[in-house]
Amino acid sequence: MDTLSDHIKQTTRKIDAFLNNYTLGTLIIENGQAFLQLEIGEYIQLNDSFLIEVFAGGAYRTITYEQALNTFCADMPDCPLFAGLEARIKRKAVA
Repeated sequence: MDTLSDHIKQTTRKIDAFLNNYTLGTLIIENGQAFLQLEIGEYIQLNDSFLIEVFAGGAYRTITYEQALNTFCADMPDCPLFAGLEARIKRKAVA
């Protein structure tokens, strides 16, 4: 069960994502492809043009698209490590 503290932290992350032009959702890995699933159920298909950050250990960690697809759990080699984590994305800046 979520506590008030957890809810406040989640709300703070949503506000931060909005203010920094990120889209917030859940990282999904399926059939060799990565997606961001939004709260409304829609999916955004990811590729190398996105900056991807996953929330783990109380902070966001930047990962590459290839890491999202090719990093697996040590004890479950068929399970992508980052799948199911809260994530935020935005398009990389074009030079």
